[in-house]
Amino acid sequence: MKHQIIYSTLFIGLLIVCITGCKKIAGLELQKNTDHKTSTLDPHINKTAWQYLKERSILNQPDTIFKGMYDAIIYSGIDTNEYVQPGRTFIFLHNDAVFRAAQATATDCYWGRYKVNNAVAKSWSQYTPQQVKNWLLYLIVQGEYSYDNLGSENVQVKTLLPEGADAANPGSDMYLLLSNDRDSKVRVNDFINSVRVTIGRTSGILSDNGPIHVMDRVVEYGVK
Repeated sequence: MKHQIIYSTLFIGLLIVCITGCKKIAGLELQKNTDHKTSTLDPHINKTAWQYLKERSILNQPDTIFKGMYDAIIYSGIDTNEYVQPGRTFIFLHNDAVFRAAQATATDCYWGRYKVNNAVAKSWSQYTPQQVKNWLLYLIVQGEYSYDNLGSENVQVKTLLPEGADAANPGSDMYLLLSNDRDSKVRVNDFINSVRVTIGRTSGILSDNGPIHVMDRVVEYGVK
């Protein structure tokens, strides 16, 4: 009987400790419910695609990640007004899509993919201006395509590359879709037997004249 009383007393004591412990732990009240405010980053940059490219290539605001692409534009002689025209989608190239010094033999950057005399190129001047211009024209899409009208199914779009200028892509076509995963990045030329699928580094930047999708690998069209 004495043991039962002792056990009962211990049980009641532990129950009291648990109840009070739930209310206060080490002198601190338990966290109370609160309403957490959520927000969505505004993708609008309030400037043209050309202004954005210049700021992040030669003006060092805050970096020069598009310097390789800017140099290609200047060398090729492409009309820079193409980057201020409305109703377009722009594929911008991170410097890694032009050349990656850490992997000089990589074939997923332009200078490594399109070798000159069987060697990795060291500057745009090793290519003809027309070749560079055609590639840049291919990276400008007619029409605006971003998260509001792209999904997990391919959308075939037309680029500014003149039809017939590229034997591998006589129709000057590009295919766009969104990755069917939590990252939901824009994917370029993701179709059966594509020679290369390029996945956006940053997608859905909205300039005043159309969406910008940044790629850090070479973009090309072709069938295996």
